[in-house]
Amino acid sequence: MSLFQQLQTLKQAQPNLRNVDAAKQLNISEAQLIHCQIGHGVTQINLNELATLLKYLKRLGEVMALSRNDSVVSEITGTYEKLYVTESEGKLSAIAINPGGIDLRLFLSKWYCAFVVETQTHWSLQFFDKQGKAVHKIFSTNNTDLNEALNLRERFKTTEQTSINLNSVTQNLKKSTVLNDIQREAFQNAWRDLNDVHHFPALIEEFKLSRIEACEQADLPWSREIAANSLESVLSAVRESHSEIMVFVGNNGIVQIYSGKVNTLKQVGPWFNVLDDKFNLHVNTPSIKRAFVVRKPTDNGQTIVTSIEFFDAQNETVLTLFGRRIEGKVQSQEWQAICEALPTLTSTETI
Repeated sequence: MSLFQQLQTLKQAQPNLRNVDAAKQLNISEAQLIHCQIGHGVTQINLNELATLLKYLKRLGEVMALSRNDSVVSEITGTYEKLYVTESEGKLSAIAINPGGIDLRLFLSKWYCAFVVETQTHWSLQFFDKQGKAVHKIFSTNNTDLNEALNLRERFKTTEQTSINLNSVTQNLKKSTVLNDIQREAFQNAWRDLNDVHHFPALIEEFKLSRIEACEQADLPWSREIAANSLESVLSAVRESHSEIMVFVGNNGIVQIYSGKVNTLKQVGPWFNVLDDKFNLHVNTPSIKRAFVVRKPTDNGQTIVTSIEFFDAQNETVLTLFGRRIEGKVQSQEWQAICEALPTLTSTETI
C-alpha cells in the first residue's frame, strides 16, 4: 500500500486528524505526508525565489499566519506588510515589522521545502525545514484574494515534481556548561551591564550557556524561577488588568510575535487557549516543565524589561511573554505587578 493510500485509510478512520498527528501515526515527517499528496490538492513550490515569494504574500490580503513548536501554536490574522529580506554570509533572513499584526523574524536558511495545499475549506502555503517539521503556515480567510493565491501557486510552483531529501531528526544533547565562581560573577556583571535587550543572545553565547542555563546562573533581581503552570494565572491577570503584552512563539526557522490584549481564555483538555478574533494561542500546558521571570537592561541600560520564559522537557524555550512597550518607555505598571506577584519556586519545588 502506498503512503498516499495509507493516509487515506487513516483519514477515513479519523476524519478530524490533524496532519501533524497523522504524520506521527504513520511514522513520517509532516513534510513527507504533504509531499505524498502532490497532484491531490497539493502543489510543490520552488524556493529558489524565496525572497520574491515572501514579498508576493502582501497581494493575498488578509490571511492567518501560523507558527508553532511542539508545545505552543500561535495564529495571527492580518497581512504580510513591511517585510524586508536581507542576506549575510550567503544566508537569507527576513523581518516583518507589524506590531499588533503579522510580526515575524524569519531565519530563511532553515527553510527547506514548501507546498500549496488546497482543500474544500481553505487554501494554505506551508513551509518545512530539513527535518520535515513545519516552520510556518499561511491559511486563507474569508477576506483572502483567492485569485492572487492561484497566481502565487502558478508563479512559484515547481515545473516538475521533485523528491525531498530530509535529514533524520536527532536530539541535540548539548553538554551542560558549569561556570566556576569567577566565570559566574563575570556573567552576572555582564548581564547587569547590558545596554540593549537584543544583545542578550550574544551574551549567553559568549559564556557558552543555553537560555535556561543563563536563567539558572543569573542572580536576583535578574532571574527567578516560578511554577511551570503559571501561564493561566498570568494570562488571566493580563486580561483582568486590560494590559497589552507581547507573545513570542518560535522554532528553529521563525519567531512569531503577537502584540496586544487577550480576552477569551479557555482550557480544552491539556491545551490552554487564547481564542480572540485576530489572535489564537494554543499551549499544551503539561509539556511546560519550567518557567522564569527574567529582567534585562535595555535602552542604554536605562530601562529594565521583564519577561516570563517557559521551557519544555528538552530545556528549549517554547513561549516568552513581555509587557508591551514603546522603545524608550518602561513597561506598564500592571505588567510589572503581574510578574512581581508570581511566587518564587522554592528549592524543594524545583525539578
